[in-house]
Amino acid sequence: MSSTALGMRLDGLAAYVPEQVWSNARVAARLRLERMRLGASKRTAGSGKLPAEEAKLFETSDRWVRRFIGFGERRFSPEGEGTIDLATRAARLLFERSGHSPNDVDSIVVASVTPSYLYSPPDAALLQHALGIPVWRGADPRELRGADISLACSSWVASLTICYALIRSGMARRILLVGADRMSAAINWRDRSFATVLGDAGTATLCTAVPAAEDWFSPTQFWSWMDGGHAGIILTPAGGSRRPSPLPEEVEAGKHRLAMDGAAVKEVLVPFTGGPAMDAALAKAGWRLEDLDFATLHEANLVLNASIIRMWRERGFRGQVLDAGGRFGNTTSASIPLALAMNPGELVVGRKFGLLGFGGGLSASFAFGTILHPLPAWNNLRSP
Repeated sequence: MSSTALGMRLDGLAAYVPEQVWSNARVAARLRLERMRLGASKRTAGSGKLPAEEAKLFETSDRWVRRFIGFGERRFSPEGEGTIDLATRAARLLFERSGHSPNDVDSIVVASVTPSYLYSPPDAALLQHALGIPVWRGADPRELRGADISLACSSWVASLTICYALIRSGMARRILLVGADRMSAAINWRDRSFATVLGDAGTATLCTAVPAAEDWFSPTQFWSWMDGGHAGIILTPAGGSRRPSPLPEEVEAGKHRLAMDGAAVKEVLVPFTGGPAMDAALAKAGWRLEDLDFATLHEANLVLNASIIRMWRERGFRGQVLDAGGRFGNTTSASIPLALAMNPGELVVGRKFGLLGFGGGLSASFAFGTILHPLPAWNNLRSP
């Protein structure tokens, strides 16, 4: 590897979403079914009817979701498939369309919060095998780096930051960066707040070394933040190493699934992302809101995102906001590259961009850059 500092470009990206569409109406019907099941269970146990206030927590509709969340539908993977299937399909699409060879990849970084297997094997290793990336050069083992990275909904931009560090240091020259999550596996169907939000997708991006003069980024254009003091706002109560064996009644109640305090997210994370976080990140980069030609936010909730964007516009942001239009839900580690892949015509040489992840932890990871080379992007759907 070179001892001279290198730069990094994005050499192409692809997104894959499952075929199975879940409309808001279908999600509402699934929640009603869960309410009926819970009510029947209570009657069988002799504990009476489901209290009206508890029953109300299962109620939703297409109109409610569009008004308070902004999503129209999402995609769910078939049973028996996992994050590795989404990742593999996205990566194969990337290599097929770009003409690049998997053989040239020297590092694999997988951003995900839904590993295909809980403890082992890591998805990066599974992806190497699925794509046939060589691990030997003749009789000698080939150096091949890999990592699974999880920082809640900040995972993809945090992983992009690590890819940049590897390439700039000369430790890697072509990295396959995957952002993929099967979030449908994390849904608690007794929790309307996440059941109406989450969706599945896989993305793959080639991060390639370039001479320093052609660098899309710089070390000052990455900014990250964490505050574990707010960890309880987005939390999976049971199922991790602290409580690896939830009680049967906890599993029945979905305590091994994601839970969120939506009001706290709105109160804490939205104003922070729209104000102090963006200000600190721009100050580090030496940029202003007016400099951004487009921004892509983690698509957590389009209504909440609109509040963040409104704060920016009041302070000078005039650029575009590239998103997936509420068609795929909150796909966590896939959401930012998915939005880019759904807007390939906007990825024009010379444009300055901001990529902004935020979520559980609480955490935030921002990256600013300038497109200096053509950036082809593909998805497995026709354009909307």
